[in-house]
Amino acid sequence: MHILIFPAGFILWYLAYEAKPIINDEVTLQWKEKNTNKRNKLLSIINESF
Repeated sequence: MHILIFPAGFILWYLAYEAKPIINDEVTLQWKEKNTNKRNKLLSIINESF
């Protein structure tokens, strides 16, 4: 029985690994830019308060 379970597990693992989402660089760049802008605004507010 173990002879069948291990190959089936590896096949399912491979299929799940291949089905992972593709990272879209354009979207991640926009997300990073948006977060950088928010961080800069927060830092400027903090610096003005001191």
